[in-house]
Amino acid sequence: MVKKERQRYILFKIIVDNAVSFQKKEILNSIWNSIWRYFGMKEANKIGLWLLEFNVEEKYGILRCSHNTKEIIISALSLIKEINGQRIILSPIKTSGTIKTIRRKK
Repeated sequence: MVKKERQRYILFKIIVDNAVSFQKKEILNSIWNSIWRYFGMKEANKIGLWLLEFNVEEKYGILRCSHNTKEIIISALSLIKEINGQRIILSPIKTSGTIKTIRRKK
């Protein structure tokens, strides 16, 4: 019997200098690039990263990843400094094992 892998949900806040809006695809690509650059392809294969929610108006997002790679994702979020030439900070706020708890925190 195959055991289902546990998931973790990460709530992060987007802090931007000016009123620039980013697309979901741009945020996800910058997270993946940060993972590849700082941790390599070997770690990137284990992650199982999904961007579940992304709200431009309220400037937050929710990621889903494997429970083993939670720290890698948090580090990769913290290491992102700019997207498309715009300065940005992706600040992890809370991690949880259930999506319900994360949605209450928003």
